[in-house]
Amino acid sequence: MAQRIIYWFRNDLRLRDNEALFSAVSAASEILPVYVFDPRQFDKTKLHFRRTGTMRGQFLIGAVLELRDRLREKGGDLLIRVGMPENIVAQLAEENNAQYVYTSKEIAPAETRIESSLSKNLKSLNIDIKLFWMDTLMHATDLPFPIAKLPSNFEAYFNEIRDKLRVKQPLTESQSLVLPAQYEAGSVPTLQELGIEESEFINQPLDNGKAGESLAHEILDQYIAEHVKNGKPFESADPLTDTRLSDWLSLGCISARYIYNELKNAHINDAKSDPMIENLLSRDYFHWTLLRYGPRMFKPSGVKHNFLQRWENDNAAYDTWINGQTADNEVNLLMEKLKMTGFLTSSERTLCANYLVNELGVNWTWGAMYFESHLLDYEVSVNWGRWNNIAGVGEN
Repeated sequence: MAQRIIYWFRNDLRLRDNEALFSAVSAASEILPVYVFDPRQFDKTKLHFRRTGTMRGQFLIGAVLELRDRLREKGGDLLIRVGMPENIVAQLAEENNAQYVYTSKEIAPAETRIESSLSKNLKSLNIDIKLFWMDTLMHATDLPFPIAKLPSNFEAYFNEIRDKLRVKQPLTESQSLVLPAQYEAGSVPTLQELGIEESEFINQPLDNGKAGESLAHEILDQYIAEHVKNGKPFESADPLTDTRLSDWLSLGCISARYIYNELKNAHINDAKSDPMIENLLSRDYFHWTLLRYGPRMFKPSGVKHNFLQRWENDNAAYDTWINGQTADNEVNLLMEKLKMTGFLTSSERTLCANYLVNELGVNWTWGAMYFESHLLDYEVSVNWGRWNNIAGVGEN
């Protein structure tokens, strides 16, 4: 057994069904959990708004605060740092004589570059890193086909996968964590400390009292009580988004396989008919699409390499869209709602995106970047995959 493991939290801000943390606790005498706020996530884009806007930034802070409180309840703590994770995590591992760093595996290019840099930094210190795939229903190696043979659209994927699902049972949370005798926990930064100016605040700060894992479970329990056990159909085809459970799934406050398992246990008949399970499979498909195509997902030509479709880099038309000043009053109200709340229903997102792409003809990647800044439930693969499809350059 290792003496000490650094556990680096990323988009897995939970204790229940956290395979990497569970494995770390089982493999070491002492665990040092850390979360690093990366200021690069709050930089301004070429379009002059932040990659992570105020609402999404406050939402992240709330989830981290609750995670810290839950760790403290179990005799642990959460080290909070601000800076470049690839340097800070390596420095913590060296200073605390850790044998390993455990963390979750990401697939987006920016995140994988950070993983690679951290791995190199640790290698020079003779410290190993162990990555755990735990963001999807199934592990990539459990798919009935290689990623290179991913079906060309979601319908084909769904038909092939629905009867071959191999979803593992979710893990229980560790009951206690042992910390080293000496450590400096650090404090959770404010938005101002992350570089966001007070003039950018557009709403009151979110209530951080229950902003993470506990609220995610409440939302799932409510959905099961109302729409599974009582048999009341959900009002849309996308309950994962429209219940707002996707907000917490995006930060890993709850796992996809935990949601699946709870739905499966609650259904008397076939759980696969539950629309939320289809939503989870759609989310998986976007992950696999990103894994297969990588940077192509972020280019105007999309995963289809459609170079024939031309997009206008029209700043004036784009500004009317983001500022709610278009000729469509419904779109205008929805864009204001997005800015003020960080949320749009699934159908509202489609309506707004369609307007930018098909009415204004503006570069769809600009729309995807704006949604990235504002949507609380932003996930790289899901957001960019949906925009690919709306622009007609994706694997519909």
